[in-house]
Amino acid sequence: VYVRQPGSRTEPAGACFALFSAPAGQVLRGRSRSSAGGGASSPDRDYSPELDDEQEEAGEDEEAAGGPQLYSPGLLPPPRAGSVVHLMTSSDFGGSWSWAPLQPSLQPTGLEVDPTGNGLYAFNADCLSVSSDQGRSWSPCSQAAGLTGRLHQLLVVNTRVMFLTRVGAVPLRTTDGGQSWHELGGCAHLFKHGATLDGSLSWSGRTLVLHGADLGAIGRGEYGTAVWRSTNDGDDWTDETGDLVTISPGPGVWYEDDFYLVTRGEGVTVKRQFER
Repeated sequence: VYVRQPGSRTEPAGACFALFSAPAGQVLRGRSRSSAGGGASSPDRDYSPELDDEQEEAGEDEEAAGGPQLYSPGLLPPPRAGSVVHLMTSSDFGGSWSWAPLQPSLQPTGLEVDPTGNGLYAFNADCLSVSSDQGRSWSPCSQAAGLTGRLHQLLVVNTRVMFLTRVGAVPLRTTDGGQSWHELGGCAHLFKHGATLDGSLSWSGRTLVLHGADLGAIGRGEYGTAVWRSTNDGDDWTDETGDLVTISPGPGVWYEDDFYLVTRGEGVTVKRQFER
């Protein structure tokens, strides 16, 4: 995620953030990625963990037992046992990075930046925290009224208006900067069978799209893919699923006014001028 220039929702200012998970206690060793060539080893560059034989064997056993973890667009997989989540920070558009481990009480799977303010948000299924100093310090996990369920994804319109999609439940909205949260009742139909959907905000922040699939729909003899759009912060919704035939939708991505929906193995679809 990246910080925007003042007055812009899209133009980067240079500061950006990322997460990675590393085995606790491992040596961090790095190599400079300078395009000037070569470069000395540096402790604040790339992470390359030194794994011993037992850790490598444990990883192989884990894959044999359950396979790799499922990919969630934009989200870090939950840290494996014994690993620690680190916050990576760059002030030069990703040209160089520094990082630090996050406290045990905050092990996030995702980050979001307020495009209109200085808030940096970190979250996992059970915690939502905010930093106002670019990740140097963090608030305790929010205990705001209405903030319930397992959190899936955070979408920030501005300092006051935000959305939280949840695992198997109706998304939440705040209009007071996270002091209270309320369900988006207008789209509750999509979640009556426990679906988990992704959300995507347009570049302007005026259009919110919920998209994904109810994985239990086939067993009920129903079509489970959905693309719903709201242009008034989730009060009202329009079913834009149209003639989509895929039952395996993937990430949704905005580019200017167009909305792209990636499928898992069936190509890429696009809805032109979806911001209207």
